Amino acid sequence: MMRRKAMVWGAGILIAGGALGVGPILPVMAASQPVTTITLYDSGDVNIENMWQNYMIPLFEKEHPTIKVHLIYSTSGASNTDIYDRIAAAEAAHKNSGIDIIGSSIAPEAAEAHLLEPVSPKVIPNVTKVSPSFLKAVNDEAVPYRGSSVVLAYNSEFVKSPPKTLMGLLHWIKTHPGKFTYNTPSSGGSGAGFVQEVVNYYVPKKDEPIFETEYKPALESTWKKGLSVLKSLTPYIYRDGFYPNGNVAVLQLLANSSIWMAPVWSDMSTSYKKEHLLPPSIKLTQLTPPMNGGPAYVGIVKNSPHLKQDNIFVNWLLTPAAQTIVVNEVDGYPGVEYKYAPPKAKQVFGSIAGDSSPYWDAQFSTDLNAKWQATVAG
Repeated sequence: MMRRKAMVWGAGILIAGGALGVGPILPVMAASQPVTTITLYDSGDVNIENMWQNYMIPLFEKEHPTIKVHLIYSTSGASNTDIYDRIAAAEAAHKNSGIDIIGSSIAPEAAEAHLLEPVSPKVIPNVTKVSPSFLKAVNDEAVPYRGSSVVLAYNSEFVKSPPKTLMGLLHWIKTHPGKFTYNTPSSGGSGAGFVQEVVNYYVPKKDEPIFETEYKPALESTWKKGLSVLKSLTPYIYRDGFYPNGNVAVLQLLANSSIWMAPVWSDMSTSYKKEHLLPPSIKLTQLTPPMNGGPAYVGIVKNSPHLKQDNIFVNWLLTPAAQTIVVNEVDGYPGVEYKYAPPKAKQVFGSIAGDSSPYWDAQFSTDLNAKWQATVAG
């Protein structure tokens, strides 16, 4: 543990020549509060790394001078497996892994394996501002500090009244052949979100929560109708069933007017609009009920020796100051519910500002991608 040294200047007394005299002003070392360093692991694109290094961490450390944050960042998640295994092994041995807080896609996985500390208002007061459904999805062991959702992008030059519901969207697709597509669900979350939205529409309501928090493969029999509907759209998809590879490819088709409508990520499309990579005629809207959202979680690793400081940091991520950084720097949705969000959030996202539907359990999502490939693309 390191200690910062503060210099306090005062008068010194000097004995000289057998007489007391006032000597020069001497520096006196005063004790200061100890500084604790916590280690944060995250991964993703360079914009998230930039957010941590240049905005989040400096502001937090300024407001909390006794806590330092050491960031370990893995571009595109190349180290995710190694970090997860390291945390799991440390938990099994009841030892400290050296990682205090984790973000990235492994946070929900670690929560599912109960490798993270429980989250409660007692230790993280601001967690009361978070949607309970997002906490439930990770066993109340991680906190969504930012997010994004799948929204509907449309070219207002050709589409004057975009659909407002899923059924309205399916009707629009069939009445405007070749003007809609989505990326293969295994290549990007916007396509995966649309596929899940269609399939979930025909899932019995009583079973919907199970897909979010559990894994019961027998329930996949309820996907048959939704997959059939997706297959029926093929003749009306761009170029008679062309499904691009990745989220970016869909945005490019929108940009050159090859298509007029598509599901896209809220943050990515907002960034593209700000950077003029999409024409002003491209607008964003959300369906009712909303399409899926993808919260980004952080969780406190079990056996961390710095639980007090960890809780302070995670709680701070849900404050207006941190949430404003999320909105301004990465075009992300706030992690808190919109009624607690910075006012600018609704200004930035406009009509798409609102709640979103949770994504399914990771294994269900993997299975759905495979069934889509066999049923729709095949």
